[in-house]
Amino acid sequence: MIDKFYEPFIDREDALNKLLDIIPSKYLTKNNTILIAMSKGGLFLANEISKRMNIPLDFLFTEPILAPRNPDCEVAIVSESMDIAINEILVESFDISYDFIYGEAQRKYEEKILPDIYKFRKGEVISSLNKKNILIIDDGIETGLTMNVAIKTCIKKGAISIVIATPVVSDDVADMLDESADIIYSVYRPKHFVNTKYYYKNLANIDSSFVTDILNKSLSTNVSQKL
Repeated sequence: MIDKFYEPFIDREDALNKLLDIIPSKYLTKNNTILIAMSKGGLFLANEISKRMNIPLDFLFTEPILAPRNPDCEVAIVSESMDIAINEILVESFDISYDFIYGEAQRKYEEKILPDIYKFRKGEVISSLNKKNILIIDDGIETGLTMNVAIKTCIKKGAISIVIATPVVSDDVADMLDESADIIYSVYRPKHFVNTKYYYKNLANIDSSFVTDILNKSLSTNVSQKL
């Protein structure tokens, strides 16, 4: 079955402008709001929103947990707060034990996430989310696992509201996320999602130095606000 035609976004800037057209201003002007990016592409969008609306931002580091005999299949996601989102259907289908999931989560945290925190955020923990209105940003949502773990982390850290904003997400994943987030805003919700890149004419790679620069600026802002 073929989906209706979706005019591809020219690039992330175009996607951002279309996304901002549908997000009510009240979510961008609330007190105690913070933007949380979930990928390099999400950080590009979050940074532009931060500059336009003067909202602080941060990045939630996550890593996929892959099926033991299928390195292309993500069965779970672990966040820097050691929260885990699991695709229960895949885990059951592949007969994967939870001991394996939790063991891999610990390994990914130690080998991947911690080094990234030191590399990109100078070893600092993510900004306080307690009593904050969270706006989670990404340039596309595919399976929803990453967003699920982000929601878990935000709830655990005391967020008072969680809004998701993305240019494109599949219709069924959006319905699933609606059950745990306060609301999700998206420009496109195709019923037969291909992949994020499919909905962009140009989805340029983002260099790691961009992440370092943005998070260093964010750290400096957070420190100055505490002084």
